[in-house]
Amino acid sequence: MNASSLPSISELAAQCERETTRFFRTRQKNSNDDSCLQLFRLAALENDEEAWEAIYRQYAPLVKGWVLRHPAFSQTGEDADYFINMAFSRMWQAMTPEKCQRFDNIKSVLRYLQACTHSAIIDFVRNNQLEALDIETQKIHRKIEASIIDANERLHDRIYSKEALEIIEQRMKTPQESVVLYEAYVLGLKAGNIFQRHPELFQNVKEVYRVKENILARLRRDKGLRELLA
Repeated sequence: MNASSLPSISELAAQCERETTRFFRTRQKNSNDDSCLQLFRLAALENDEEAWEAIYRQYAPLVKGWVLRHPAFSQTGEDADYFINMAFSRMWQAMTPEKCQRFDNIKSVLRYLQACTHSAIIDFVRNNQLEALDIETQKIHRKIEASIIDANERLHDRIYSKEALEIIEQRMKTPQESVVLYEAYVLGLKAGNIFQRHPELFQNVKEVYRVKENILARLRRDKGLRELLA
């Protein structure tokens, strides 16, 4: 077959539309869907932009229905069009020649597109939840910082004692704890400053907070130390 006898993209798109309508009407596993598969392969294997556009026009309404019926869509606060674009974008990026060859009918292609739609929504919700969790974590850390500052005010006068400081230093288990003990409780530095001064010891500011919490918890549990500081 020479190039002139090959169907154009518009012809393939029209045939694919008929094949898809027939597929959903009859649900035939072995329905004739060669035009749809050829359209997808032109888009994936030859990166034919016109083929991609034809596929988008053909299946965007179907994807929109999946988005609107998805149980997590109402949690996103986004328009359906956002996830339609995300679903197709994921499919374009993942559609390697090897993967494309595994699609042997339109049902398998649409199942994959539906999976891309689902993952786009779920990932969006999960990422938003992580961002919200991070904001909440920051609030918690600020409360912890406030309680640490309050505890510091009660402990500083006693910790400044050389004898007490030496005894407390003996209770430190890691170089991180020793640094935080001195710089937070003696120098009065904030967690962010400590992290900036010692990036080789701490992965982030949260780790400095965690070390400070561990130190305070250990001081509170140490009966002998409490008697000394008293």
